[in-house]
Amino acid sequence: MKLDHIELADFRNIATAQVELHPGTNVFIGENAQGKTNLIEAVYLLACAKSFRSPRLRDLIRHGEKTAKIKADISGEGLPFQLSMTLREKEGKEILKNGVKLTRLSEFLGLFRVVLFCPEHLSLIKEGPGKRRSFLDAAICQLRPYYASLLNECNKLEAQRSALLKQSMKQTVSRDLMRCWEERLAAVSVKIACIRADYVKNLAQLAPLHYHRISREREALALSYESDVYDPNLTAEEMEKQYLSLLESHLESDIRYGFTQRGVHRDDLAITIDSYPARGFASQGQQRSAVLSLKLSEGEISRAGTGQDPIYLLDDVLSELDEGRRSYITGGLAGKQVILTGCDPDSFGFVDRIHKVKAGVFSR
Repeated sequence: MKLDHIELADFRNIATAQVELHPGTNVFIGENAQGKTNLIEAVYLLACAKSFRSPRLRDLIRHGEKTAKIKADISGEGLPFQLSMTLREKEGKEILKNGVKLTRLSEFLGLFRVVLFCPEHLSLIKEGPGKRRSFLDAAICQLRPYYASLLNECNKLEAQRSALLKQSMKQTVSRDLMRCWEERLAAVSVKIACIRADYVKNLAQLAPLHYHRISREREALALSYESDVYDPNLTAEEMEKQYLSLLESHLESDIRYGFTQRGVHRDDLAITIDSYPARGFASQGQQRSAVLSLKLSEGEISRAGTGQDPIYLLDDVLSELDEGRRSYITGGLAGKQVILTGCDPDSFGFVDRIHKVKAGVFSR
């Protein structure tokens, strides 16, 4: 899969831009706040339908304008196609493939796939479980488009149960009514947990190999999936019953707190280095090696699942890595399409194409 050409209009600080991309490594050089990350963000939007920087559409539209537009020509092993997205603050997003409007997210996700690596990901290890769940969910959504609808339904079901729990503080709520929502919540939660567990299984096979090489065979990385819902020894039906029993046993406590305390919304990707929890014991260098291993593995899983490499987006991360880790990531991405940003042109003698970015203007 290759991104051949992208056009932007009124996106962030970019009034208008047309950029031709090399099938290999493309570097965008410029000072901070000139528009380099805005390009990365636009490409990510075409893959995931959301920004990795802001949840608000207004932030993506150039000041003083009402809409922003992104259009891209994409090629791969199949027929080339065009994706376009129009962003409107009130109406939301309009997405078209070859001029035909896509009305469901499941029609869009997976058409174009990326692996994003940005400075914020370097805190993936030391931050709370939410960051690691987001990493898993973003990667899975590109491989299994229906997974996004499961997440949305699960969030709505949890919100409905929370509303009933809060109502229970003031008045009696029918247990049958709550049970009705809980049964659906259990069914959806088990589906999410099983998909996450399957993805972590693949991740746990690949990431330790990368980490072993990066650490020069001095340390061992291990990954596991921690969940209130998933149990590898049970069938899906048995997991549903077990989770319903868990909800029942925590009902009084959930009523006091006003929300569901146990469920897939509390899952975590457990990461250890030499059997010690990475979150509490890993050095900064170890954390960065672990994240690097996760990201390279994410790309491999994407290729294995689809037959095509994703596009790799590296937003100003090479400057954060030492020479050894920089060499490993550039070597691992050889032959793949890469879009990366940086400030120092002298650091990118190995690339195929360099662009300059200044005040939202792109030039070769």
